[in-house]
Amino acid sequence: MAKPICGLLCLALAAGGCATLRSLESQAQREYFIELEPVLPAGETYYIDPIDSSVVWSKQGVQVKVKFYDDAMLDAEYGTRFTPYTLTGVEIPGLDYTPPLWTVFEVTVINRTRERVELDPTQAILRLDDGRRLLCRQGAGAWYDKDEFYDYSYLKWGGREGNVQYHASLDRNPIWTKSEYHREKPVRKGSRYVGKLTFPPLPGETTSFTLEVNNFILAFDRFAVGYGNPVEFTDLKFDFEVDHGVRWVEHE
Repeated sequence: MAKPICGLLCLALAAGGCATLRSLESQAQREYFIELEPVLPAGETYYIDPIDSSVVWSKQGVQVKVKFYDDAMLDAEYGTRFTPYTLTGVEIPGLDYTPPLWTVFEVTVINRTRERVELDPTQAILRLDDGRRLLCRQGAGAWYDKDEFYDYSYLKWGGREGNVQYHASLDRNPIWTKSEYHREKPVRKGSRYVGKLTFPPLPGETTSFTLEVNNFILAFDRFAVGYGNPVEFTDLKFDFEVDHGVRWVEHE
């Protein structure tokens, strides 16, 4: 009798182990994650804001602050139903996780001393570690190259893959209008301007990149807003190391 009883016990333990394994599998799911670490050059021109952890370029009373926003932060700010920034809640055929839709930075320009300064979002790019570059949505307009990145946004907004018509519908989205960094927004002395720059999602093999803000205007030849030509420029570079990919997580 001992052997049959032992056999039954082993079967029971094995079944329990399998059930536990199935239970653990049912509680786990895959998710995309991304973590950025700023790399500061020597000197005092760039530093980390101790309050909001943004990367700051500062010179002679003018500051440009850059803060990365992941999908969780964007969902918390705009909600998941109508936000044009994430695909949260959308089922992607063939994928068991939600991929990123954009790479998003909030940019704040603060001007304390100059008559007026101006950041042109069409001059901002992401320079990847392999030499490739990604144009921001504000720079590319309604056009993008499908070979550069795969865009799932048509699933959320009802357009077709590669159809620029969906971009036009997003342009009418009030969240875009209120939140993105617009062109021709001079920042006068004592003022600030805040908006988001959006780039395509990072390729999976990317381990570092640079956010380049080229031709940032520091001065015009006439003081009145809307008049004059820019006469002083500078280029800003924000370097980041990035760890991103897909991982297993457990349901709470």
